[in-house]
Amino acid sequence: MIARKILMFSVLILSVFSIAWLDPYRDAVSSGNDEYGSKKYNNAKRYYEKAEKYAPAEDDKKKLSLNMADADFMLEDYDGAIAGFQRAIQSDDREVQKKAFFNTGNAYLKQGNYREAINAYVNALKIDPNYDKAKKNIEYILKHMNNKDNKRDNKDNKDKDKRKDSDKSQQNKKQDPKRQQGKDRQQADNQMNREQIQNILRSLQQSPVRRQKGSSGERRKLEKFW
Repeated sequence: MIARKILMFSVLILSVFSIAWLDPYRDAVSSGNDEYGSKKYNNAKRYYEKAEKYAPAEDDKKKLSLNMADADFMLEDYDGAIAGFQRAIQSDDREVQKKAFFNTGNAYLKQGNYREAINAYVNALKIDPNYDKAKKNIEYILKHMNNKDNKRDNKDNKDKDKRKDSDKSQQNKKQDPKRQQGKDRQQADNQMNREQIQNILRSLQQSPVRRQKGSSGERRKLEKFW
């Protein structure tokens, strides 16, 4: 009788452990993370897609979208990454939302779409006003845009110095008014962007970013939920 009880207890213990080990969702995610860490991003994405089939709940699929989008980002498929991050933003987990917004901004930054990048970083800051990574990237964009504008201004000044006949310049403007209107409109748009960014940064000055040695490459890093 005692031997039989021991046998039944052993079978019960083995059953419990077997159920614990049989978790294809977490196993696939773990394998994907290992492949991602080894910079095998295509393999990582395949494991994440496999995990999606076994996701226990709909919100787990949305969280998993962050992982898959990270793999797309590293594969330089920025449109695909943005689409994945947008799915992750729909998660009920605020931390996942914040990271997805931040990563969306990184993808737009890679594409040179500064306005959308800033919007994404600001959305991340709405969730976490002390999110220093987002603040740093906004400051990086502002500095980059200012440098770009300064180069453009310097080029314009050099071009002006080369002009010997101002009357001829005025005549050219009259001959092509649409072209001049387009330039004026573009300058107005650029000025509006700078003013918007300046307003955003002024609103963040109450929580300044803490500078740390080696933090200049932070904008290239992605956030993950695992």
